[in-house]
Amino acid sequence: MLLFSLLSLGILGAAAQRGQNQTRECPQIHVFGARETTTPQGFGSAKTLVDLIIKRFPGATSEEIIYPAAGGDVYSQSVGKGVLAVVKQTSAFAAACPDSIIIMHGYSQGAQITDDAFCGGPDLPSVNSSISLVSKTTAKNTAAIILMGNPRHVAGLPFNVGNATEPGFAARPANFTCQLFQDRIRAYCDSPDPFCAKGNDPATHQGYGLEYGKDALDFIVSKLVAN
Repeated sequence: MLLFSLLSLGILGAAAQRGQNQTRECPQIHVFGARETTTPQGFGSAKTLVDLIIKRFPGATSEEIIYPAAGGDVYSQSVGKGVLAVVKQTSAFAAACPDSIIIMHGYSQGAQITDDAFCGGPDLPSVNSSISLVSKTTAKNTAAIILMGNPRHVAGLPFNVGNATEPGFAARPANFTCQLFQDRIRAYCDSPDPFCAKGNDPATHQGYGLEYGKDALDFIVSKLVAN
């Protein structure tokens, strides 16, 4: 895995040449955030951690994943469109700024689409592919993937944080692995959550940013600094 060292490089964004005559300001760190179901376009509950990252790394930039985040009967369609949006937006950024570090943060349905894009499906009927869908440059440059309240949660995975033992409503199979990114993922789910587990407390689902934001930030920092 690519090691990312910010200690010697500094934190401020730098200008980078892209193509023969094009110059683009490329940040050293770029954060993608994907919101939860039925939340208006923006970062939604992912904003809590996105703001922590931007504050910790001055000069870092952020970008919301643009997708429906719809629920109900069109949920699966929304997931499919969201996965495509993750792939498209990360690929475009990585192509324009191939030396920039990417951090991914998905919340609830936003976690599901991030999970599917990076780790593959199947997640029927939304995603048929069983392999990672992101570009090679995106895969190489992604330092950390933070999933909160992920409906794909299943107990026993090495990157799980929280006390949930029940699966989410779109859970991975028990023998699931995400080999390419496994050491770069941290996924948060507690048992009262009705979406990533089988609880009955929606407030738990909305509270991961406050509950685990510092832990997630510490994990990100550990991935950005080479041992």
